[in-house]
Amino acid sequence: MLSSKNKLDKIRNQMQSLDLDACLVNQTDEFQNEFLPNYSQRLQWLTNFSGSAGEVLITHNQAYLFVDGRYTLQAKIEVNQKIYKIYNYNEKKPIDVLNSLKQKKINFGIDGNIITTSKLKLINLTINKNIIVKLLEKNIVDTIWDSRPKIKKSIAWHHHKDYHGTNTVSKINKIKVIIKKNNSNYLMVTSNEAICWLLNLRGNDLAYTPIFMSRLIVSASGECFMFANLKKDLKFTKGIKFKNIKPKYLNDFLANSISNKKIITDPRTLPANIHNYFRLIKTKVKFMNDPIEKLKSQKNNIEIKGIKSAHLRDGVALTRSIYWIKHKVNTQQLTEIQAVKKIDGNRLKNKKFHSLSFPTIAGSGPNGAIVHYHATKKSNRRIKDTDLFLIDSGGQYLDGTTDVTRTISFKKVSKEQKKMNTLVLKGHIAVATSKFSKSETGKSLNTNARKYLRQHGYDFDHGTGHGVGYFLNVHEGPQSISSASKVKFLPGMIISNEPGYYKANSYGIRIENLVAVKKTGNKYNLETLTLAPIDKKLIEIKLLSKNEINWLNSYHKKVYKKLEMHLMPKEREWLKAECSNL
Repeated sequence: MLSSKNKLDKIRNQMQSLDLDACLVNQTDEFQNEFLPNYSQRLQWLTNFSGSAGEVLITHNQAYLFVDGRYTLQAKIEVNQKIYKIYNYNEKKPIDVLNSLKQKKINFGIDGNIITTSKLKLINLTINKNIIVKLLEKNIVDTIWDSRPKIKKSIAWHHHKDYHGTNTVSKINKIKVIIKKNNSNYLMVTSNEAICWLLNLRGNDLAYTPIFMSRLIVSASGECFMFANLKKDLKFTKGIKFKNIKPKYLNDFLANSISNKKIITDPRTLPANIHNYFRLIKTKVKFMNDPIEKLKSQKNNIEIKGIKSAHLRDGVALTRSIYWIKHKVNTQQLTEIQAVKKIDGNRLKNKKFHSLSFPTIAGSGPNGAIVHYHATKKSNRRIKDTDLFLIDSGGQYLDGTTDVTRTISFKKVSKEQKKMNTLVLKGHIAVATSKFSKSETGKSLNTNARKYLRQHGYDFDHGTGHGVGYFLNVHEGPQSISSASKVKFLPGMIISNEPGYYKANSYGIRIENLVAVKKTGNKYNLETLTLAPIDKKLIEIKLLSKNEINWLNSYHKKVYKKLEMHLMPKEREWLKAECSNL
């Protein structure tokens, strides 16, 4: 088994043979998936960093790992800092380091099948003139990864209309209108989630997202050409012209059918190598955000109904888990991994359960301060009755996707913990009770979520809310709640509401519910979908306003009313106390 140092030595040997002075390794794949198949876990294999976002820049004498605020603490624990210098993107980016290198000429290698057209453009705009970007046909990690897992054929299946409520023909017709409106011949779809939504398909390629690896080209007349290695052929109704082609024939198809034609595609997900091939065959490319992204972000009435049903079952599973965990910690020993098994096991019993929506985060005490912490045999802690225990978890159901975070306490809570949790709760309520105009993009909601923490000199280093797919990716735009949000909210969009606070080496706090955008008169508001109790023992009542107390009491009344009939007598009795008025 190669050590991290041996792997880097081998990478540098490859760089020398390719005449590269620096190279970039991304934590993504050729489809820009968040959760990766095993054969694309290159960054983790190379560095031992298990987070979902990050990049490594390697030069002949130094290696750098770049992560965002969610993973700063985690990276320092998982990665050998004698080998890698670790930076938060807010401090330094790969291009900053690259531009600082003292060489007359620098050949910089990037996997052209992974780097997107828009990211490559940004790199070219920001690098120094002495840096030459070389797009590689094969990922440099793959050249040394002898034990790389094999790529399996995809299993794809039709998502039943009872769950999604919109037939494929009507969706394709909307795309035909968009193609013609933009005076084009084709739309190339390079997002797996978008393809699954458009064709009402789902798949089993990834552990946490029910998609399969594919690319799709739709013609102005509605013909669908999909490029995927399928285990079994897909059949559609007669109204849909569909053909599946093996991915290795993509370039042949482009050369024969798209050459000299006009095609729409999204530069944020289009691989740079495909863009270069378009140039070669003289295809006229119109770049725009994938139109499917916005269409699928607005859930229809059938989907909203399904999401609420999924949240009810999910709420029962999580609430039973919280009851069990509190009882175990207060009466006997319990570890983080044991708690995770209970939480995941309760979800697994639910009807229409497909998978978790991400690996369960369950951090006690100092581990809770690691935003996306995952318990391992090495990090696993016994949960103490003086700890705060942060649980962030969710499920993929045939009728919806869930994502919920609760911070729970046991026998002892400090004044500081109560204060910080209450400031987080006030931010959460500020978002949940927001009323806003059609122009809202999430920026003002983000400010409201942080307002009370900032008044006391605190903040959190992650977004306040992300979009959520419908039995697709749990993190799915274009909507969000952050300082960088640009997309206006629309009815039917689902967003997370998750402010937090993290004290390094001590504890973490986060309160997360999913909310749906609703239109009421000329204004928009948010309907909370998640059903699970918020720990009252962690609340400093005197810091809450009357309206905030009323919101929490009303929310808890709803939680108890919805969940009580699905619980055992002892669980029901406990929940009644947890949901009693402040």
